[in-house]
Amino acid sequence: MSNTIKLKAFAKVNLSLNITGRDEARSMHLLDSVMMSVDLFDTVTVTERDDKQINVKFIGADIGENNTAYKAAKAVQDIINCNGFDITVEKRIPIGAGLGGSSADGAAVLRALDVLYKLPSLGVDMRSVALSVGSDVPFMLTGGLARVQGLGEQLFFIENKLKLFMVGLMANGVSTPAAYKKFDELHADFKFCPTDTDKLCNLLLDGDNKAIQHLGNALYEPAVCFSPEIAKNAELLRSYGAAVNLTGSGGMTLGYFTDIQSFYECYTALKGKGARVFAPAPTGVLHERV
Repeated sequence: MSNTIKLKAFAKVNLSLNITGRDEARSMHLLDSVMMSVDLFDTVTVTERDDKQINVKFIGADIGENNTAYKAAKAVQDIINCNGFDITVEKRIPIGAGLGGSSADGAAVLRALDVLYKLPSLGVDMRSVALSVGSDVPFMLTGGLARVQGLGEQLFFIENKLKLFMVGLMANGVSTPAAYKKFDELHADFKFCPTDTDKLCNLLLDGDNKAIQHLGNALYEPAVCFSPEIAKNAELLRSYGAAVNLTGSGGMTLGYFTDIQSFYECYTALKGKGARVFAPAPTGVLHERV
């Protein structure tokens, strides 16, 4: 078997993001979210070294040493005492968009190391290691469509029967810690649930177009405080008939369509403003080898 593995690391969107409280012991917020993988990806290449060094190189982005690709590799190395790695990440997922690019990269590294070493057979709890790297990483290990609760460790996968088309407009990125700090200022009880996640999941399972009427993000208002352009993008997308939702903490605002003609008309009108298009990632290609 080759000691080099190259994988696609797919982005995600948050169809809903409810904040249900705070884990004071870990100083982290508790979530109830629906996440979906989309057809935008980074390419992650992992090559085993003959020594213990771990090197991470990013192409297309300037990202420092404290990155999830490194954290994932180091977490595995600490458990199984393996050699180090040269890791290259070709970035296509925009930084600061709320599309989970960092988490996708960390998950892809874990998947690559699983291919190399069959980690569960060595006693590695993949989900536990993923959670230590980042709260979205357990979902990214598998991808698809799932309800994600708690600190990111509770995953309930859903079969999506709804055709979705998305047009995205990017504003200035918003720091996730800053967005949560502003949220805490706005919500003293650390709770805000703008959408009914049970209903959203049931409608997705039924393939019901009404699902897009139940999108929501508790971080929308905090994100707009830092990047007012997010609100302008939301109104612009709504003017073309889209159901609108911010993904993550920003700054990508997505307009959702179930009708391909309306989707096409929106994108045609807005592509001059930097609009991007997305669709759910095809089933079975997540972490596909390149």
